[in-house]
Amino acid sequence: MNGQLSEHPLAELISEITEKGLSGALRVDRQRVKAVIYFEAGELLYATANLRTLRLSGYVQKRGLPSDIVPDADSASDFDLAAALISRRLLTQEALDGILAEQVSDVVRVLLLWSGGDWSFEERARLTTPVRAHVPIKQLLLEASRQTQEYSGRLRNPRETISPAINAGNDLHLSATEGFLLSRVEGPTDLGELLSVSGLPESEALRIIYGLILVGMLKRESWPYAFRTNVQKDAKSQKSPSLKAPAPESAPVSRVVRPRDPQDELKEFLDELARATNHYEVLGVPIVADADAIKQAYYSLARRFHPDRFHDLARTPLHLQLEAAFARITQAHEMLSDVDSRSNYDAKIAAAGRAGKSIPISETPLRSADQAAGASAVDDQALAAQRFKEGAAALQLGQTNTAIACLSAAARLAPNQPQYRAYYGRALASHQQSRRLAEAELQAAVKLDPANAAYRVMLAGLYRELGFSRRAITELERALSLDAKNVEARRMLESLEAGN
Repeated sequence: MNGQLSEHPLAELISEITEKGLSGALRVDRQRVKAVIYFEAGELLYATANLRTLRLSGYVQKRGLPSDIVPDADSASDFDLAAALISRRLLTQEALDGILAEQVSDVVRVLLLWSGGDWSFEERARLTTPVRAHVPIKQLLLEASRQTQEYSGRLRNPRETISPAINAGNDLHLSATEGFLLSRVEGPTDLGELLSVSGLPESEALRIIYGLILVGMLKRESWPYAFRTNVQKDAKSQKSPSLKAPAPESAPVSRVVRPRDPQDELKEFLDELARATNHYEVLGVPIVADADAIKQAYYSLARRFHPDRFHDLARTPLHLQLEAAFARITQAHEMLSDVDSRSNYDAKIAAAGRAGKSIPISETPLRSADQAAGASAVDDQALAAQRFKEGAAALQLGQTNTAIACLSAAARLAPNQPQYRAYYGRALASHQQSRRLAEAELQAAVKLDPANAAYRVMLAGLYRELGFSRRAITELERALSLDAKNVEARRMLESLEAGN
């Protein structure tokens, strides 16, 4: 089997090989560069390319080890060098495995950025040397999807059905935007509808959806398969149950179950959350829950109760209460997902327990649904100020997801407050996937308060991260015309003009 990478991108080929559990060698070449990736039952074992920078010798030298310990070192294979390092006890097998994993990951990263070239797959080809690089291939596919907009063009039909995957793994490091978009897919959904509820620019949403499809978190209706076989490793586990299953000996009397009113369910959830005394109770997990359980609990709550699901309640007291609640959920997830933060938090819980006290989750308690019903415009401004205070503090502590949730609520409650829009944009800029949204928020802040030099410096910093040096310089020059003593603007301008 063979073809062009322009028709079947390498990311799709690898995803398909992994999904179908294929074995063999995937060879790719573009001009003078040639590479091969070996698979066994869908697992990526090893990858190599004829680029000098990606040879094992370079990775060995970075660690201060000799790379010329084999005859004809330039023409010797990486396996020869690896065997020599082990035989001379310059490396342990464990250390060598780590180096190989780094090398293979770099090879795959480079190849995944190719937009053209040829490919071929040889099912009978096998590695002659036993090696298993333990490469996190799905994470590499996800990272590759974040680095190029070309992938977004692979999804063209707005009526194509996108569905949640069956038995999808949860060991990937998703960004806040990816996690949110994934939570929008509760069942089969038209691509066009998913784009509309994402709240992202179309090209950005398409890129994220495509990445989630590549790693098996989502399924698309019309995958452009390159390989003839459709056998999957987990085919047995995905079979539909038989329609002719034997009836139980005493079948229960059937009765109609009426669906619950979504607002009643929402109010019940908010009342229950208001009684939570710590982050574990907020997420509904035991204190001994592992990282996967915490992540799954967060995604489950996001799928059911994210404020964007209840857009028909926008600007109502109940929706404002939900926004505050979800900021609390995000804060709990972010705190418990970080090993060090969780350890410190657990110590505080233990100390508070010994003193007969509880740890406050948030500075402002959640109002009940009845209390929220009487909220006024004055309350909205006070709540916006409180959310801004919490978001700014979270941003300073590096808790970007919590900051985004709180500052988003503040910006929605008081859209004409430039400070809220500016800090919301600054928080969004922390994630590569939401930097375009960050630009819109920062531009809104500048438009609301054009005389504020600090907002222009924030916008300039974003432009620098995006690689728009000319725009960054223009904003910095405007900032200095407003505040000639702005040290941050002066330093950033000097750095950009020096080409740094």
